[in-house]
Amino acid sequence: MSTTKTARTFLGLNTGFSILCSLTLLLLPDFFSELMFHVPANWVPLGLQILAGGLLLFALSLIFLVANPYVSRGEVMLIVAMDFIWIAASAAFVVFGYDWLTVSGIAIIEFVAVFVGIFAVGQFLGARRIQPPLSKASVTTGEGVITASVRRTVSASPQTVWKVMTDHPGYADVAENLTKVEVLSGEGKGMLRRCYGSKGESWTETCSAFEDGKSYGFNVHTDAPDYPYPIKDLKGYWSVTPFEHGAEFAIDITAKPKGNFLSRALFMTIARLKFKAVLIDLADAWSDRMEREAKA
Repeated sequence: MSTTKTARTFLGLNTGFSILCSLTLLLLPDFFSELMFHVPANWVPLGLQILAGGLLLFALSLIFLVANPYVSRGEVMLIVAMDFIWIAASAAFVVFGYDWLTVSGIAIIEFVAVFVGIFAVGQFLGARRIQPPLSKASVTTGEGVITASVRRTVSASPQTVWKVMTDHPGYADVAENLTKVEVLSGEGKGMLRRCYGSKGESWTETCSAFEDGKSYGFNVHTDAPDYPYPIKDLKGYWSVTPFEHGAEFAIDITAKPKGNFLSRALFMTIARLKFKAVLIDLADAWSDRMEREAKA
């Protein structure tokens, strides 16, 4: 279960406030120049717009953190540090630029700093509650390929883990994107199974490697007419190894997206976030079942 809700709530508030401030400065640079400075120099409106652009980029980076249910404590604390740097810079600007600023200008700077401080404190308290997931996932991209992996140790024997891993119909109970999995033919290497998505779409997968009690792999037939994902090549590899007081299982996936350069780049950006969360949730659900069966 994710422990990032509080942190992501304040990150979301920070995102919205940053976007609001950015758009306000972008649309009304001359108004705020005259409102905040006694005699604004010609470069001040442009300076405010540059500041607004920086805020917008900051907000866009926050969106990815808000959307990540497994955002790390370190990622949140980095934003906290940036918020406190903003507060310190605001204080310094008021102190050293006091003669240039109007009363309204000082009030606006302090108003923004107070809200940033609230977000920083909320994010800090939220970060303290974050516990790293027991399932360790990673996602990397390079040369047009996405590589995603997850590993999890469980208090269950390798035999129990293998039994759960090879329960193909039961795979749909732990994979959120599947409603049903059925074995069409064969067993071991060459086995053919069909997977069904949440909207009734389906595709087949062929077992490409199999070592009894240790590992297996599947090639996904992404050329199915109703295959729901923009992926042209997808392979998965599942394995189990003995571990102290139990076992460790792993899932390794490689994927090549479809489309032109822009669509591939966009998909890979989203996939870096989405794949990690999906794999952690899958591994968590799988480990729960493995440990229940070990106790039965």
